[in-house]
Amino acid sequence: MALGLGVRSPGAHAQTAPSSGERTPGEGEDRGRGREWLWLSAQGGIESINLLTFHADADQLTAGFVPSVATGPAADLGLGVRLVFLTLGARARVAAFQDQSPMRTVSSWQLWTLDAELGFHAMLRRAEPYLAFAGGYAALGGLEDAVAGLRQGLDVNGLNLRGTAGLDYYLNRHLSVGASAGAEALALSRPGIPIVDLLEAQRVNTINEAKARILQGDGSSWGWAFTFAAGAGVHF
Repeated sequence: MALGLGVRSPGAHAQTAPSSGERTPGEGEDRGRGREWLWLSAQGGIESINLLTFHADADQLTAGFVPSVATGPAADLGLGVRLVFLTLGARARVAAFQDQSPMRTVSSWQLWTLDAELGFHAMLRRAEPYLAFAGGYAALGGLEDAVAGLRQGLDVNGLNLRGTAGLDYYLNRHLSVGASAGAEALALSRPGIPIVDLLEAQRVNTINEAKARILQGDGSSWGWAFTFAAGAGVHF
């Protein structure tokens, strides 16, 4: 019996000890995860927006800023490329809100954004925190009935800048889940009317010119928004 155990013992040891060229379970998966080239992510969550919007009354020759605060669902879709810890891509987002103002001028409206995005990722094993910065085009939708007499063709758009902090958890090499929180600044105006021009005083000679000047700024907005979202990503 002692001789048999002595003979079998080296073989048993050889089976349990991994060779220098082999990887333990999960080791190759974690190391190989950083060598992705393409990514696609989809998220859903909630967005809170605070806009200071310019409202004009051409008949009364009055104008003022009315703050608008609303909260509603948001969804976005992003795609791009990855270079080690750096990601480059584009992200489209839409958030829907109900009119909560005392006047109830519109039933619902949306904020649309289309941004270029730059991200920095901490390359841990499965959990991966990141920071992302984005900027691009923003537009308001659903405002057709917001101003009497401008029911057709009212279009308000401009720029946005966003910063996001998030955490992704890789279920495997190609699939991740995560959550993020972001804040963005918004500057919006009607087409053909730069926001800077609206801040400059201009001389008018007639009542009609005064009305036209007031209506130029109608719908222009400045503000900010906060978004909390969760979703999934696909990596190649």
